[in-house]
Formats: sequence, C-alpha cells, structure tokens
Amino acid sequence: MRIGGSVEDVNDRIGQISGAIEQLASSSQQMQEDMAEVAAVAQQSSASTEEVSASTQQTSVSTQQIAASAQELARHAAALAQNLGRFKTV
Repeated sequence: MRIGGSVEDVNDRIGQISGAIEQLASSSQQMQEDMAEVAAVAQQSSASTEEVSASTQQTSVSTQQIAASAQELARHAAALAQNLGRFKTV
C-alpha cells in the first residue's frame, strides 16, 4: 500500500506541476499580448508627439512671417505718414 500511496502522491504532484506550468504558459501569453498593446500605444503616442512638434514648428514659422509682415506694414505706414506730412506743410 505504501508504494501505491506514493505513486498516487507522485501523480497528484505531477498534476499540480502540470497545472502550474499551464498557468505560467497562459500568463506568459497574456503578458506578451499586453506588451504588444503597450508597444502599439507607445508608437501611436510617438507619432502624435511628432505631429504636435511639426505643428509647433509650422506655427513658429507662421508667427515669424506675421512679425515680418507687421514690420513691413509699419515701414509703409511711416512712409505714408511722411508723405502725408509733405502735403500738410504745402
């Protein structure tokens, strides 16, 4: 009986180990899927950051162009004021 009980104990233990291995395999698969999902989100975030950066650069260029145009308009206004001053003195 002692051998029979020992064999049953070994079989039970093998069953427990087998179950633990199956749980590990399942957990590994879930972790792999989760990591793939995290990688996809990180890639999307990176792409969004690049888009924001490009937009910011474009806005900066536009702002510089507006400032240059404003300076040009100020020069034209000064020239017009100077020309208008000539008519008032005559």
